[in-house]
Amino acid sequence: MIRIAAMLVAAGLAFAGCTPAVDHRGYVVPKQAVEKLAAGTATRSEVLQALGTPSTTAAFDDNTWYYFGETTQRESFYDPELIERHVLILRFDEAGLLSEVGTRDAGSGREVVLVSRETPTAGHSFTIIEQILGNIGRFRDPGAPQ
Repeated sequence: MIRIAAMLVAAGLAFAGCTPAVDHRGYVVPKQAVEKLAAGTATRSEVLQALGTPSTTAAFDDNTWYYFGETTQRESFYDPELIERHVLILRFDEAGLLSEVGTRDAGSGREVVLVSRETPTAGHSFTIIEQILGNIGRFRDPGAPQ
């Protein structure tokens, strides 16, 4: 009887480790709040009250606000798997009224290709010997007389 109970406990612990961990990051957009914000009538302050501070604003335009959020799922030691990604885009006109509400999802994104080139810099590249010999005599005891 004790042996069976121990085996059941061990099996339960083993299966509990396989339970996926769901992680929510960023802003979870309340659909009811977005539906209340009508383009042409909502102001910046009403948007701030309904949704809070945006995740970021556009780099060269303070009239475009972004709210980012995503949900991932991770099983044991594997890399996280993207379940959902959403971006809420709000654009305001010069008067501060909401002019456009847009959304994007994970399918709207593009992979960014990184450039492996390096920018050349002016100057001298020291060899390892020059680096070692160049530091001789540069460090001294601060309490020693000069």
